[in-house]
Amino acid sequence: MTLRSVNRAAVAIVLLAAADGARSRADEPAAVEQVRINQLQFIGTHNSYHIRDPKKPNRNFPDWNYSHAPLDVQLERGVRSFELDLQYRKGEFQVFHVAMLDEGSTCHTLKEGLETARKWSDAHPRHLPISFLFELKQEGPALDRTIKAPDAAALDQLDGILRSVFPAERTITPDDVRGSAATLREAVQKSGWPTLDAARGKVLFIMHDEKKERDLYTQGHPSLRGRVMFVRSDESREDAATFVMDDPRDRDIPRLVKAGYFIRTRADSGLRTKGPRPLARRDAAFASGAQIVSTDFPSGEAQPETGFVVEFEHAAPARVNPINGPEGLRGRTLGR
Repeated sequence: MTLRSVNRAAVAIVLLAAADGARSRADEPAAVEQVRINQLQFIGTHNSYHIRDPKKPNRNFPDWNYSHAPLDVQLERGVRSFELDLQYRKGEFQVFHVAMLDEGSTCHTLKEGLETARKWSDAHPRHLPISFLFELKQEGPALDRTIKAPDAAALDQLDGILRSVFPAERTITPDDVRGSAATLREAVQKSGWPTLDAARGKVLFIMHDEKKERDLYTQGHPSLRGRVMFVRSDESREDAATFVMDDPRDRDIPRLVKAGYFIRTRADSGLRTKGPRPLARRDAAFASGAQIVSTDFPSGEAQPETGFVVEFEHAAPARVNPINGPEGLRGRTLGR
């Protein structure tokens, strides 16, 4: 082969590579609004309702000595995911941490908390999607006889409360994501999640619990047909769509994000913010690609002594996912 032939071959290879790259970029969403919501990352709060009694700091449980702003204030500051602990007391779902010991809350009942978020949503109709994780606390009945473990009827009641505050057109449900796919798992693996444009102004709900509560909720509803909430799932289940993986260093998170699943992880735990380890955990949470990065220290609530805070650049409420977002948009922050 002559030198001229070699040069021609080299040019051809470069042109082919450029063409392949152009095709790859053309396959990616041309604008942020067409990115799917599982290709984004959001800031969330842990025990989002929690307030401590400043006159009675809990010396036996120092990790409980923190407070969050009301949900609408958190939304204004950029939080887009909430975790609410639910206690089924006297026929209604109340929101607090531990019966008798730690009941401080910015919203006494679930409906009250949802209505607070709904009013903010009404005032900002093109907001980024908001997610709610609900944990049905286990120890309540043992501590307080007025608290009962929710049965199937109570879980139907829970769905009814969610529907009463956020109507179907304002909610992203498992049915919406599944579409015509046979299972929810199949749908999310084939980009069943809505685009940002389609999800603006909407909310989605996730049951945090596994085992008995999840079994009750999914019974008679294969792949969550007809249900309002997604559930904490795993790859083996047909309802696999949303996972809770609190350790941000879990090596499976990036793989599962790439597969299409929507994951919550925690950027911090136990109010420990001194030294390099908390910073490393926060950075690991961001880098993992988990769509919800949960914290006790969101924007506006930095740890006063160390300044530790979990927020994106410019305190933005979301950014394009660093793992599965379109390559040319990764890391780009989004407003409201």
